[in-house]
Order: sequence, then C-alpha cells, then structure tokens
Amino acid sequence: MTVFKYFIKSAFRQKWIILGYAMIFFVLSIINGSQTQNKESSFIQTNLNIGVVDKSGSELSQGLTMYLDKANTIIPMEDDMGSIKEEIFLRGADSVIIIPEDFQSLVENKEKSIEIVRDDRALAPQQIENEINKYLAFAMATYKEGAFHLDKAQLALDKEVEVELLKGVTPSKTDGVNIWFRYYFNFASYVIIAIYVAVIGLIMTDFNTKDIQDRTKISSKKFIIFNTELYLGQVVVGLLISSVFVLGGLALKGKFIAEVDLFKYIINLYVFSFSMLCFTFLINNLTTSRFVINGVSTVASLGTSFISGVFLPQEFLGEKVLAIAKFFPTYYYVKSNDMNTNSFADIRYNLLMQVLFGIVFLSLGLYFSRTKQRS
Repeated sequence: MTVFKYFIKSAFRQKWIILGYAMIFFVLSIINGSQTQNKESSFIQTNLNIGVVDKSGSELSQGLTMYLDKANTIIPMEDDMGSIKEEIFLRGADSVIIIPEDFQSLVENKEKSIEIVRDDRALAPQQIENEINKYLAFAMATYKEGAFHLDKAQLALDKEVEVELLKGVTPSKTDGVNIWFRYYFNFASYVIIAIYVAVIGLIMTDFNTKDIQDRTKISSKKFIIFNTELYLGQVVVGLLISSVFVLGGLALKGKFIAEVDLFKYIINLYVFSFSMLCFTFLINNLTTSRFVINGVSTVASLGTSFISGVFLPQEFLGEKVLAIAKFFPTYYYVKSNDMNTNSFADIRYNLLMQVLFGIVFLSLGLYFSRTKQRS
C-alpha cells in the first residue's frame, strides 16, 4: 500500500487549501444561520424602474401605464431596440415594456399583447409581468359591449383585503431550519467541486510526472495494483472531505436534525461527491498543468453554481440557463435538495442522473488514460 500511503500523505500537504475553503464556508453558514430566522418569508413589493414604449396611445395602454406608475417609476422611452437593450444592460431600467399599436384589439382577442425586454440577471421582470397580467385580467373582467370600463377595474385593484390571523395559529418554527439546511447543502456543492479538483488534481500532478511514470514502469509493482491504490486514495480523500461538511452541518444545527429530512441531504451529497470524483479523474487525465487545474477548479465551481441554482434559486433562472445547467450534475443535486420529499423514491431520478454523469466522466477518463499509456 505504498502508493496509497503516499497519496494520503500528499493530501495532508494540501490541508491549507481544504481548511481555507472549509473555514470560509462555515463562517458564512454561521452568519446565514443567524439571519435565517429573521428572513422575510412574505412578498414585499419593490419600487422598480419600468421603461415604457407606448405605440398604442389607447385608453387601455394609458390606464396600464398609470397603474404601474402608482408603485413604480415609469421611464418613457423611444422605440429603439439598441437604446432599450443598453438601458437594460446598464440597469437604468429593470424592464422595458413595448405596447404595440393594436394593443387593445389583441387584449380583446386574448392574444399576446405586450413585449417585455428583460434582464435575466435580476428578479424584477417577474414582478413586472405579474403586475401587467393582474391589470389586464381585471380590465378584461370589465369588458362589455366592445368597451373597457377601466374605472371599475381600477376601483377593484385599489381595494385591499384585511387578513386576520387566528389565535393559536403561528408559522412553523422549523421553516427557517429547513431553509438553512437547504442553503447549507446547496452551497456545499460549490466548495466540494473547488476542493476536489484543486486538491486531488494537484496531488495527481505529482504522480503524473515523467520521473514517477518511468519508475512505475521499471518497478515490480503491477500497473493495475498501482492504479487501484491510487484510485482508493482518491476515494478515501473524497469521502473525508465530504464528511467534513456533513459533520459541520450536524455541529451547527444538530439539535434540529429530527425536524428535517437529513438522510436526503446526506445521500444526495455523497452521490454528488461520487460524480465530482469522476469529474476530477477526467480532468487529471486531460492535463497535468497546475495552472489549468486551478483554473478548472475555479471555473467549474463558480460557473455551475451560478447556473444550477446554488447562488440563485432555480425558479428564478431563465429556461435557457437551466437548459445548459442540465448538462452538469450540480443541477440535479440542487433540484433534489429543493424538493419536498415523502420518500427516497421522490429523488431517485435526480440521484440516477448524478450517477450516470459520474459513469460518463469515469469512462472518458479511462479512455484518455489508455490513450496516454499507448502513446
């Protein structure tokens, strides 16, 4: 077990990378934990900057603009797509709505009537779209004999509903704990990718040097035994790294484990770790450059986290972004964490997808490994 022992010893030399990532992660988790209980769980409307291009000039379009102007800031704009996109990019406007000339007839026929130029980086467009749909729905409710009675629609929109909380009915105290565990394990995927690729990748650069390869060829140790010990070392290091985050979660919120589906999070984390271990194996067989490995560690961890729902919930990401995210196991890992499950079977598809990604990464890594050996 000489190779295995040396691999573990080399991993210990990279302890500062592991500790650095882990310490930052746990500090952020503690800060997040102190704020979770006080987070607002209800919807609060925000004043937004809305650009408006009104080609219609009809009573209905003017009524819509006046309605949006009550809780937002309306910015009149010219019908120039170049300046509109520039305004969106510079965040001068959260969204720009373009009202066509035949707006009123389109609404009457219940067809798509408004074009919304949005910024997919922000959440504001969803609120704007909801407000537009709300106004048009109330306007259509007053449509009679070929005319809109917008004064009635506005009167209905201005009314507020009084809500009275029943005595003895209080929000669940475990809601904040569930949110914390979800965020904790989602964010753990970012750190695991970064550590796996950086630590195991850097260790493998030592084993992939020409001197080590030449010594292996002339030694009495068989090639298959050498690789078995090497892969065993990677698995052990991977399990230890993943276990650090599982134990960290238990240490921070251990008293609440009976109130959350902890088994789901742990199984999901270890399955994801398997796929990332296979991904790291693929990277190790593609390059031996420390610079490239560090670059892949940063790009893979940050890139997949941004598009897969780690930093921003998946429901707020665009369809095109999620379509790209589905080509990486982080998407399925986050999706499993975000699901409300009744049994293990509810997340079996997402777990299977992560395992399949791991098998694909492993197969590609073996292919490139054999190609290098033959050359």
